[in-house]
Amino acid sequence: MSYNDNESYLDHSRLTPADFTTFEQILATRRDSRPYLGSDWDLVLTHTSSTGKQWESTYSLFRSGGAFGTADEVYVRVYFDEAGRALPDRPRRPAPAPPLAADLTAQLPGWSVQPCPVSPGRDLAELREQTWGWGTPPWNIAAAPHIALSLTGPRGEKLLAVQVSEDTPLLVGALVPDGFAYTIGAVKPPVPLAFTADATPATVASEITENLAPRYQQAVWHERTGFVTYATNHIQDLTTTWIPAPDWPYGHHGEIGSFESEAARNRAAWRDIETLIDHGPHVVAGIRAAATIEDHLDPVIGPDLRRLYVTEGALTRLQEIRNGWQTATASIVGTHPEADRVRHRAEDLRNQEAWVHAIRAVDGSLPALAAHVTPRIGFPAPDREAQVKVAVARSGHLRDRNAPAPAVPAPPRPDARRPAR
Repeated sequence: MSYNDNESYLDHSRLTPADFTTFEQILATRRDSRPYLGSDWDLVLTHTSSTGKQWESTYSLFRSGGAFGTADEVYVRVYFDEAGRALPDRPRRPAPAPPLAADLTAQLPGWSVQPCPVSPGRDLAELREQTWGWGTPPWNIAAAPHIALSLTGPRGEKLLAVQVSEDTPLLVGALVPDGFAYTIGAVKPPVPLAFTADATPATVASEITENLAPRYQQAVWHERTGFVTYATNHIQDLTTTWIPAPDWPYGHHGEIGSFESEAARNRAAWRDIETLIDHGPHVVAGIRAAATIEDHLDPVIGPDLRRLYVTEGALTRLQEIRNGWQTATASIVGTHPEADRVRHRAEDLRNQEAWVHAIRAVDGSLPALAAHVTPRIGFPAPDREAQVKVAVARSGHLRDRNAPAPAVPAPPRPDARRPAR
């Protein structure tokens, strides 16, 4: 999971060189199993990752301030190189763009190609954490790669191009999609492509557009539809749970599939509602982009497509409810009982209003429509003008009714793509 020291931990700009010297000394004594005295900093934890005998990263969490659990205690996360030297976070400055960035921009119309921050420490650690499907990234947190470029595609693709040194292969692979706090283990992200150091930008761009980008779109689609399907099914299950009436004489005994109140049921639904907020609009947009004119005319699929605006409106309202709740609760500060009571009341009101719109969002056939268009994901969007001409021609207005119907434009076959390297 990515993190931000400015929000979660003490910013390194507020530390002095003496603090980092202390961190190094504390870590050294910890490695030697010796106590370290005379510092206001306490070592909370240390984590080192490696593959076999190859070191990858080391970070430690330190605490200073008042007693544990008090409001004046502060924490700081510090990365170290393999020798135990601290790697202070540096201010984020624009990274210099290598010539490959301009070359790929010219070869990939509609794409954005930007150099990645690669300062030793947090920058490289975050870059490792953002990779998707790479296995073990080929760089550590202490030595910056020769090239590191982020590539953002017109259909939401997020890729990373890395070359560890001038004479090593250029690797192009996936980054975790926006809005993904976690991923489903059953979905396999695309494997990075490897190019020789002398590969032309045109070759790299061709493989990205014909191979990697479609597989990325398909993997993200399967992730999002999996999230939405699970959330939809769970919310629908909650609609059938038993909630005793206020005057129920026998009380509530925790029966399976029941809640003691509507507020408890609505609270249980909120996590699934947030899943719909985060991923539902993307699924709706994907369905609209992949649907054909014939889908709208189909007696089975057509009615669900024409009702898709109901789901879309419900998702928009759920987003507004969450935004309003976040704005309102941001002004509630402190940990005293009255502040906690106000927060809990605000959550209950949020859940109560959201439940009504969540029922509308899952009342349609979003998972079924998503499954219907899944085989088309990763291929060029349908030609709307050609579809209209075909549909009108089949209606008999532009052709002889006895003439054969023109063929509907079909997406390219999956095996028409060049194989991965």
